Amino acid sequence: MLWFRKISLVVLFVSLAGLAASAQTAQQLQLQARANAVAGNWDQAIAHYEQAVQLAPRSADSHIELGDALMRVARYADAIASYREALRISPHDLNAAMGLAQAYRNVHNYDEAKRILEQSHAEHPQSPKPFAVLGDLDIELQTYESAIAHLRAALKLAPADQESRIRLAVAYETTGDAEDALAQIAKVLARDPKSALAYYTRAKIYSDRNQDATALPDATKSVELQPGNPRARLLLCKILLRAPQGEAAAQSKDRCQRAVATLEPVLEMSTQDSELLFLLSRAYDCAGNSEQAQKILAEFEKSSKNDRETKENQTQAKHLVQQANDLALKNDLAGSLDLLQQAIAKDPTYGAAHSQLAKLYYSAGDIDKASEAISQALERDAYQPDFLYVQGKILEKQGKLDQALAAFERTTIVDPQESDAFFEMGAIYEQHGDRARALAAYKKAASLSPDDPDYQRALANLSGHVPQR
Repeated sequence: MLWFRKISLVVLFVSLAGLAASAQTAQQLQLQARANAVAGNWDQAIAHYEQAVQLAPRSADSHIELGDALMRVARYADAIASYREALRISPHDLNAAMGLAQAYRNVHNYDEAKRILEQSHAEHPQSPKPFAVLGDLDIELQTYESAIAHLRAALKLAPADQESRIRLAVAYETTGDAEDALAQIAKVLARDPKSALAYYTRAKIYSDRNQDATALPDATKSVELQPGNPRARLLLCKILLRAPQGEAAAQSKDRCQRAVATLEPVLEMSTQDSELLFLLSRAYDCAGNSEQAQKILAEFEKSSKNDRETKENQTQAKHLVQQANDLALKNDLAGSLDLLQQAIAKDPTYGAAHSQLAKLYYSAGDIDKASEAISQALERDAYQPDFLYVQGKILEKQGKLDQALAAFERTTIVDPQESDAFFEMGAIYEQHGDRARALAAYKKAASLSPDDPDYQRALANLSGHVPQR
């Protein structure tokens, strides 16, 4: 008996020593990952973080930092999975929640981002972060009154938050409250006299009010502080091209030459911006260089025409896809196919047209063409849950169950409310004989869509319960 206890203690000691060694190696890998992140070597950083996570899977910080690195290379679905794992380990971790909300914003799942932010505020009522990010999200969604409320709440908790204060100024200005916007900018500049964004925002407010003499110094300061910012240069040029009353000819020429010098560096960055070309042609003309003005004006007219045609084609493509969908519902597959091909000819970048085409080919049994079409859709938007779901169905039809399962899992990562994908996952797990995972997936599908009889039937059949009528 004593001999057995000694052996057990030795085994325990060896196990603990192994865990300690793994933890130490994980910390070293995490340090290497951080060094690579600082140097901008994101692929190497991710590789080291992934190794660290394998050795220390219960480290929430490693999962968060891995998520942050994945966000840097636009691997948003993987980042979501990493942040969610961090929250599973540490359910109220604010950094994990903020990262997760931002990842959902990047895949355009704004409802889920809002839900996470509101939950984070409830869990951390003294933290300004959820309010600040909600305010920023509100501005993106153009719900400015809500943005003002959220940003004011954030600033009440963190008055020194300069970014939120500038966003609040932008929200005020957009709602027509210029005085409150200017008051917020004054507070920003009192704390940070070198805030290029604050000078730009104030210059824009004054410019919109036709107070060019007041706007000019701020626009000039904004460009001086951020010479590579094209928006600041465009604003400064607009102001410079407005001639003050009673200006002498020499002053007018100097002003116009300054406008040319302001915009020419932007032309090197982009030759397709219609607004830039229009302003530059005016600046050349104003400065007396009519030949160059005509050349740039011709480029503007060409660019402007291309812009109009692109917008018209995009609008027509959307209408064609809607009409194609209506015909498909009426079983007019030939008519639907013709309209979709027209839509793609109008706007090859419109992912929904390719996705609808994939559904059409799938219905017709042409799985190879369906696969090609959905690949085209995902090239346009890799995180559209509908595209991912269609890809899963096609892979499932091809008998590639493991790949299909991965596509459905990716769908639920991007959109946790996608009940159809959970149902398909359950069916694949069931085929694999993994009853526990199949049951969990069916339960999730049924909880998201409790009125769906297929979900209830599958759940009842697997669990051995008779579904309630």
